[in-house]
Amino acid sequence: MTSKSFFEDIEHHFHNKLPFVVFRHPNHSNLIAFLDIGTSEKSNEKFIVSPFDSSMYFSIHSHKILYLNYNSEIVTPKPKEIDWLDLENKHKEHTDLIRKALSSIQESPLKKVVLATSLQYNCAVNSPLSYFKRILAQYTNTFNYLLFHPDCGVWMGATPERLITMSGNRLQTMALAGTRPYGSSEWGNKEKEEQEFVVREIGNTLKQYTASELIKYSDAETICAGHLEHLRTTITTELSISPIDAAQALHPTPAVGGVPKQMALDYIGRHEQLDRSLYSGFLGVVSPDQTSLFVNLRCMSIQDHMATVYVGGGITQKSDPQGEWQEVLQKANTMGRILASEQ
Repeated sequence: MTSKSFFEDIEHHFHNKLPFVVFRHPNHSNLIAFLDIGTSEKSNEKFIVSPFDSSMYFSIHSHKILYLNYNSEIVTPKPKEIDWLDLENKHKEHTDLIRKALSSIQESPLKKVVLATSLQYNCAVNSPLSYFKRILAQYTNTFNYLLFHPDCGVWMGATPERLITMSGNRLQTMALAGTRPYGSSEWGNKEKEEQEFVVREIGNTLKQYTASELIKYSDAETICAGHLEHLRTTITTELSISPIDAAQALHPTPAVGGVPKQMALDYIGRHEQLDRSLYSGFLGVVSPDQTSLFVNLRCMSIQDHMATVYVGGGITQKSDPQGEWQEVLQKANTMGRILASEQ
């Protein structure tokens, strides 16, 4: 299949307002598209999408599957500031929210809470597929996707965080936390502590379903995702529950919720004032052979030329509100660079 026909088929499907997803796994060149004809017919292989705050998910079925070996030219975009709407108010609202969280962390058992916001850009005039091609060119070691579904509209992203890969009873997941600009020299205590929270909480969740001695942890390593770096620990084990049950048990991980889990989620529900929608939920392929699901980070939705970029950060007792806001801007620029790229 040629590149031209691959993208034309997707464009035609989108024009007919039918559900579809096109995606590429980290460090792969193969693009895969699932075209759902919008009927009740099921398929063995499907792409599931779960919002942040719900155990319900929707499916995009693979009634028609397209494949393309796509080697996009790697580009280094010229630095360009994007004009986010109402940025000054967003700054104040988010730093005020962080200060409230810091008070709660000092006065309660809450150790970490992930707080999110959204930034908007009202000049997203190009087609979703053109933005997606920029994502493919700029980000090669993330899970990249573009989807459309009548229930949620157009979403796309380049996420560095795998929720689970599961084949048979063998599960692999990761603890991903801590953020710094690419090329920084060392990790601070705040980032190391945040990573330890995530590792410990994921381990505690898995112990409810398997023996402690079956859970294996790698050493923490630094990974690059676009222009940012994160700390990652790979965790493997054997589970006897289904992949969907495993995903729902782990979600939301402390990387998008907090520690203790339920206390952090309650705090987010009371104070965040943001409909996260699909942001920090999970998505990916479920098939009889293997399930690969990713946390939906570094993502945006687009509707009527308005792009909404979702971003968040983990707040611990060592957090500085202004430093956290700078991290928000750095993360937002993962999609900001896509929106601001020259033609």
